[in-house]
Amino acid sequence: MLHRFRVSNFKSLVNAEFRPAGINLVVGPNNAGKTNLCHALRFLALATRTPLDEAARLCTAEPWNLLNVYSGADSLELEANCTLTSEAEELNFGYTLRLSGPKTTGARGVSRPFAVCSELLRVTGVGLNDRVLLENTAGKVRLFHEQSHDPDPYLQTSAPNTATMLCRLYDLETNRLANLFKRYLGSWGYYNFDPLQLRSNLATPMDRALEANGANLCSVLYTLHNERPRVERTLVEAAKLVEPRLDLISFQAPDPDHVYMFFEDKAGHRFGVQNLSDGTLRFLAMCYLIVAHRQEGSSTPGPPVIVIEEPENGIFVGHLKSLFERIDPSGKQGQFVFTSHNPYFIDLFDGSLDGLVVVKQATTHSVVLPPDREKVQELLGKFSLGELHFRGLLE
Repeated sequence: MLHRFRVSNFKSLVNAEFRPAGINLVVGPNNAGKTNLCHALRFLALATRTPLDEAARLCTAEPWNLLNVYSGADSLELEANCTLTSEAEELNFGYTLRLSGPKTTGARGVSRPFAVCSELLRVTGVGLNDRVLLENTAGKVRLFHEQSHDPDPYLQTSAPNTATMLCRLYDLETNRLANLFKRYLGSWGYYNFDPLQLRSNLATPMDRALEANGANLCSVLYTLHNERPRVERTLVEAAKLVEPRLDLISFQAPDPDHVYMFFEDKAGHRFGVQNLSDGTLRFLAMCYLIVAHRQEGSSTPGPPVIVIEEPENGIFVGHLKSLFERIDPSGKQGQFVFTSHNPYFIDLFDGSLDGLVVVKQATTHSVVLPPDREKVQELLGKFSLGELHFRGLLE
């Protein structure tokens, strides 16, 4: 479970800290930096799976403009502290990553790539007291050999600094704990659903991870249909909130690269995704993330962090209330982070103040702070939480 996330010099975020609960809501005016916080979480997760330049490209439309333009610093920092479970034992991990960012050089404006300046992974637990598992300084690496009995149990190696060492780790027993942490970060998901992409019929065999824009929704639901029909039935029951006529979801897969999804009622009438509303498809995608993931019994060592931007778009908020009641507020099945401007949606979180975060824009950077809980509790007797946000009383 993620306890602390710190990011510095990433877009508008300069030394910003986020301590998530099980259910989290990030609010603030337009251009305050809410999405920047979400993108920073996504960037760290992507950096465990892809080279740094690719991670930047996937998480933002302008990867060359990732550093704060006012700070003058040419590097960014990311930190994560979490507790994971291995063989029924709790382990506390601390990870710090510092990167040099892209910089335009020369008359032609050629940009240098992202590069690792330093990377450090530590763990405490199971007889390990703040043990360094991985240390990477500009491509010069020390790896803790977990099965070594030598006085110096570290392997010295080198690696290109265009990717993190976590990204380059082989899945070996000699690095079991470092890979445990890598799998956890890699399980984090960021979602900003695009109604047009949600209707895509492109498919990949054995597709299980939903893409950020929802473009493979039909594909992942087809995999769910074939692999876990009982969980699919639970998802169908949840989706009936927005489509009461829904009895089952059926599919046609004419070739390996395409799959077509249909809603069917009890009489066998079929409705393709092109006939479903944008809100219905967005709701179905969230059902997959909340219901299917919860029942899957994830193989990852800790509950994933799942970020969903403005989930209320196109959806009756009353339906979301019923769906969100399925989220375990302890975070043991996943830590959910939502952003929103909608006062009715914000009202759903008046019982989850531990996870409420306000982002506001200062002159040169964003400020990320939890509101004063005692003040908010007092004001909730006069206004709803959404009204407090509307009036600017949460800042």
